[in-house]
Amino acid sequence: MRKNSAIIFFLLVTIFCIGSTKASAEVKNSQRYVGLHDRVLPIEDIRVIDGDTKVPLAEIAKFLYLPVTVENGATVINKRGKQFVFDPKTGETIQDGKVLSWAPFIEEDGTIFISVKYISREIGFKIDYLKKQQTIRIYRDDYEHMSRELFEKMVIDLIEEKLTNQETSEKLEELELNHEKAIVYLTFDDGPNQFTTINNETLKNYGVHATFFFLGKQMQANEKIVKTVAKDGHYIGTHSMTHDKNLVYKSTEAFIQEMNEGRDLIKQMTGNDAKLLRVPYGSVPHVTPEMEKELIKHGYKMWDWDVDSNDWRYTVEQANQIFNNVKRDVTRAYQSGDRHIVVLMHDRIQTTKALPEIIEWLQAEGYMLQSYNPDEHISQNFLRDTLL
Repeated sequence: MRKNSAIIFFLLVTIFCIGSTKASAEVKNSQRYVGLHDRVLPIEDIRVIDGDTKVPLAEIAKFLYLPVTVENGATVINKRGKQFVFDPKTGETIQDGKVLSWAPFIEEDGTIFISVKYISREIGFKIDYLKKQQTIRIYRDDYEHMSRELFEKMVIDLIEEKLTNQETSEKLEELELNHEKAIVYLTFDDGPNQFTTINNETLKNYGVHATFFFLGKQMQANEKIVKTVAKDGHYIGTHSMTHDKNLVYKSTEAFIQEMNEGRDLIKQMTGNDAKLLRVPYGSVPHVTPEMEKELIKHGYKMWDWDVDSNDWRYTVEQANQIFNNVKRDVTRAYQSGDRHIVVLMHDRIQTTKALPEIIEWLQAEGYMLQSYNPDEHISQNFLRDTLL
C-alpha cells in the first residue's frame, strides 16, 4: 500500500512539474497585441478584465474610425446604424436603447476601456486570436490582407525584436548604473558604401549606436544607405564633399562650402540638421584660424579623435591588428583619465572584420558605447577650441 501511494505521489509531482514547465515555456511574452488587417496597432495599455481583452477607447477609436462624443456625461458612439452608450456613473452599457447584461465598457484609472471583440464584431469586423502570441487580429474580408500564417510570422518577429530590445536596454541600464569606465564613441569615416551597410548590421546585432561621418559624393550615390543608418538611430555628420585635400583646404570659402553642402545633403536625406563634422585628415595642421572662425559662425561642432585604429593601413587578413590598436589605445586613454573616448575607424572591409571583436571587448570591459548626442556635446578637437 505504501509503495502504491509513493508511486501515485511521484506521478502527481511529475505531471505537475511537466505542466508548469510547459506553461512557462509557452508564456515567453507578457505583452498582448491587437492587430488590424496587416499591422500591429501601437497600443500599449492592453488589459484582460473579467477574462475579456479591453483597450483604451480613445486609442482604438482612432484606428476603427469610431465617432466618440460625450452627451450628458455619457460616452456615445454612433457607427454603422448602431448606437453604443456608456454611462460611467452606473457602469452600464446601452446598445440601441437596451441595457446589456455585461460590461463591454469599463472605466479604470480614469480611462474608459472597451472590449476589442465586442466593438469589432458589432461594426462588421471578424476576429482571429493567435493564442501563443496573445494577439487579437481584427479584419474584414472585403479588405485585402495577408494570410494568417504570414501575419503570425510578423507578430513573432515583432515579439522577438521587442524582447531583444528590452534585454539590451536592461543590460545598458545595468551598465550605466554600475559602470566605472569611460563612454566610448565608435566613429566611421568615408562612407556611405557597401561596408557601411555591414558595419551598421554589426552595430545593430550588438545593440550599439555609433557616429558616421559621410562624404557628400558618397551620399549622392548611396542615399538609401544614408536613410537606413539614420533610421537605425546613428548620428550622421559631414566629412566634406570630396575629401580632396587640395579642394577642401584651397581657401576658407571652399572649406566652408564643402561643409555646408555636406550638411545640406544630410538634412535633405534624413531631415536631421547635422552640426557635428569631422574634417579630412584631422584639424591640425589643416584648419586655419579663419576656417575655425567660419565653423563657429555657422554653428558647427568638430570632432577629431582620441584613438586612431589605423584601420586603413591593414589588409583584411590583418584585421586583428586593428583590434589590438583599439584595445591598447582605449586602455591608455582610460588610464590617463579620459572618460569620453572617440575612436576613429573607416567604412572599409578590414574594419568590418575587426568590428565585432572590438565591440565585444569594449562591452566585456564595461565601457559604455554611444553615438554623438548634440544635447550633451563633448569637445574633442586637436585645436583645443572649446567652442567647437
